Amino acid sequence: MKLLHILLSILGLGILLSCKKSGYQTKNGLVYYKDYLMRSADHDSFQELNAVFANDKAVGYYRGITLTGSNGMGFTALDEHYAKDNATVFYCDNYIDFKLFETSRKDKISRVYGADASSFQVIDYDYAKDKFRAYYKETGFAVNDVATFKPLDYMFGKDKNVGYFYLKPIPGSDGNSFDVVSRNFSRDDKAVYYSWNNLDSTEPPGVRVIKEAKPGSFTVVGLYYATDTIHAFYKDNVLTAANSSSFKQWDEVYTDYAHDSTHVYFQNLLITAADKPTFSILSDQYARDNKTVFYKANPIKDADLASFHMLEYGYAKDAKRVYYEGKVLRGADPVSFAMVSNEADRDAADKAHFYAEGQRVKLEE
Repeated sequence: MKLLHILLSILGLGILLSCKKSGYQTKNGLVYYKDYLMRSADHDSFQELNAVFANDKAVGYYRGITLTGSNGMGFTALDEHYAKDNATVFYCDNYIDFKLFETSRKDKISRVYGADASSFQVIDYDYAKDKFRAYYKETGFAVNDVATFKPLDYMFGKDKNVGYFYLKPIPGSDGNSFDVVSRNFSRDDKAVYYSWNNLDSTEPPGVRVIKEAKPGSFTVVGLYYATDTIHAFYKDNVLTAANSSSFKQWDEVYTDYAHDSTHVYFQNLLITAADKPTFSILSDQYARDNKTVFYKANPIKDADLASFHMLEYGYAKDAKRVYYEGKVLRGADPVSFAMVSNEADRDAADKAHFYAEGQRVKLEE
């Protein structure tokens, strides 16, 4: 996985930016948000609360949008996302949807149902709490001790009793000593935890204890790689053959490969046939040494080392064969085989056929 993928994954967690520069203005007896005329706003009582929230004697506003049901006289801004009146709490955001071909920003306005407005307070990282529960954006969730709850980042939090991941307590964790090591690892005085969300796995988000890990010496050495004084780890897998003192991720770009002084790994798999001194990475999942071409941890049988080269989207070829995800693409002509651009129904072609994701396809006439 390359650095670009990591950055996109982080964006995929939903950390959305709001507009910091105010667009409210009053002129000629009228109220505007940027170029939008707020026809229902009362000029005489209108007041800007911060860059995005405002009120008049009747209602509150977010980026010029009327917050229906709000009480303007009691309406206050808590930060750039949260606002409240004497009865209701609102969570608002201005975001990019990231859907295909979507480039415009959208406004999201939500009531924080169940929130106690009188005791509601913003904490950090889009978290808040009242005297009953904690909240992430507009979602309320139960915590063991509201008074001591605090977020540690966008995914983790803790109170005096336990640590939390994805708004749920981590069973058996110790809140007093709980801390975040990285986006996937956390620890307390008793244990180390591996956690994942839908960017890391097809499983629902969750947490597992790494039973063999020692909290005091646990150190992250890559996106999913870590070590302690005895072991090396990939996620919550122990790499039993690894030398922890020399173990590290291959580099910042290729996050699925790692090595120690004598071995090479793909994720949690030891590449047993690899010659470590001559081993090099060709792409996210292809590699080679002076004898062999590999796909992930597996040698590609009979690949021609001298002519083997990468294409795109999992394709590669040598003088004799074409490969897709490490397997021979039977019947493909290596001489004429090339990638196809800007076509939705194919990604590659040779002189006789078209291909999509490693499968031969017949195009409709």
